[in-house]
Amino acid sequence: MMKRSFISGAIILVLAGFIVRIFGFIYRIYLSNLIGAEGMGLFQLISPVYSLIILTLTSGISIAVSKMVAEELAKNHFVNLKRITRCALIVVIASGVVVSIGIFVYIDYIANVILKDSRTYYSLLLLIPCIPVIAAASVLKGYFYGIQDVTPTAISQIVEQVVRIGLVMAMAGYFLNIGLEYACALATIGMALGEISNLAVLFIIYKFKKDNAAKHKSGGLKRKRHILKDLVNVSIPISFNRFVTSVMSAIEMILIPRSLLAGGMNYQTSMEEFGKLTGMAMPLIFFPTVITSSLATTLVPAISEAISLKNFRAVNYRISKSIQITFVLGFIFTAIFISYPNEIGNILYRKEKIGYILYLLSFTCVFLYLQQTLLGVLNGLGKQGISLRNSMIGYVIRIGFVYFCIPVYGVPGYIWGIVISMAFVCILNLNTVIKITGMVLNFRDWIIKPGIVGVVMILISKYIYSFFDIFKVGHSWTIVLAIVGSVIIAIALMVVVGALEREEVLKMFGFGGKKRR
Repeated sequence: MMKRSFISGAIILVLAGFIVRIFGFIYRIYLSNLIGAEGMGLFQLISPVYSLIILTLTSGISIAVSKMVAEELAKNHFVNLKRITRCALIVVIASGVVVSIGIFVYIDYIANVILKDSRTYYSLLLLIPCIPVIAAASVLKGYFYGIQDVTPTAISQIVEQVVRIGLVMAMAGYFLNIGLEYACALATIGMALGEISNLAVLFIIYKFKKDNAAKHKSGGLKRKRHILKDLVNVSIPISFNRFVTSVMSAIEMILIPRSLLAGGMNYQTSMEEFGKLTGMAMPLIFFPTVITSSLATTLVPAISEAISLKNFRAVNYRISKSIQITFVLGFIFTAIFISYPNEIGNILYRKEKIGYILYLLSFTCVFLYLQQTLLGVLNGLGKQGISLRNSMIGYVIRIGFVYFCIPVYGVPGYIWGIVISMAFVCILNLNTVIKITGMVLNFRDWIIKPGIVGVVMILISKYIYSFFDIFKVGHSWTIVLAIVGSVIIAIALMVVVGALEREEVLKMFGFGGKKRR
């Protein structure tokens, strides 16, 4: 069974994620122009419930399967791969059905009491059949991540987005005419059918891959009760971590519009501000996380495999390289969003003025991306308890800013709470990783060199824009070319100052050597 390096696997996920994010932005832009800021705010009210249920149910089992499959594969115990996956499927589908029944029974309470908006009822109702499907798909994704073959998940993500966007665009006009809540429910229908198509693709490829794996004769058969025990031991701490952080996130998201109301806004205006922040500006800031989430996903099996083989040099190399790439990414996009906030906001959301929100959110980039990578590192090291503690501290800080600062300072007060809380969590997580691995903090290559490039990019951004403006291709294309040009120049400068080495960049894209680390 052929395995890729964690970097090459991450690159495949990045490419697929980039395509998916582009589709997602087309979808969000279309949806936001269709239903407006208030509609996006209403749609975002469902997100905490979705995150609470889905992440709690799937994150632990997916990482557990990924980790266990990687360990068994490193020992050449091929016979256990399908046994682990089957046991996980049984557990997670049964759990999904139980959760779906619970939501159906308490749906009125969730819509009217917790979310305090009866218009979310139909979206919640349509979410119910998605849960077992998403749960099953998460197990198959964990299997493919464990064998370090990320192509199937990349394909399934693209198919999911195509189905979702195609359905919503085809039916949006009809649903909008019968009411805003129905238009938001349509987005949930698109999500449901997209998830079903995701699972179908994964299952078809899994059946083929599974049969191929079964042809390898090997020992080390693991009994199913031991597999179930290990699945529970690995997944429960991660799922509990996700549950607690999702609850905290849900509290945070639900409190934001209420705190805006307390600050003097009416309900419609508060929902519009909430929609601009969480449905329009934040997805732009999160766009580059396609890279860090891919790194975090591939790090778990890569670190587990290296630890299983007692190759601690490889563990430290993979962690250090991921952190370095994350800092480079963070400083590049901080510079981009600081330099062109109004231009990016206006080109995507012409009706809404989100430039000032995007500018403030730009200061979260480094910490947001680093937090995601370090979470993958801590999961790979099996330190979910420490990760939970640190995340809880961050959420307490953020909720404090929501409650005390939003009524006084509005959205800017909340954004500075994000910056402070994420910075604090990153420091705690990085300190934990250094203590466990003995890895040396490379302050010069991680922070100083990328930081210098970031400052330079901010200073020369207006000249880059002026250069492309000479070609008179129109305002929108000038902005796009300026952003692309800025990214290319920034990467080149990272190589020049030594934040990235040319050979490393070539190896990341499959050139310059075949050595795996």
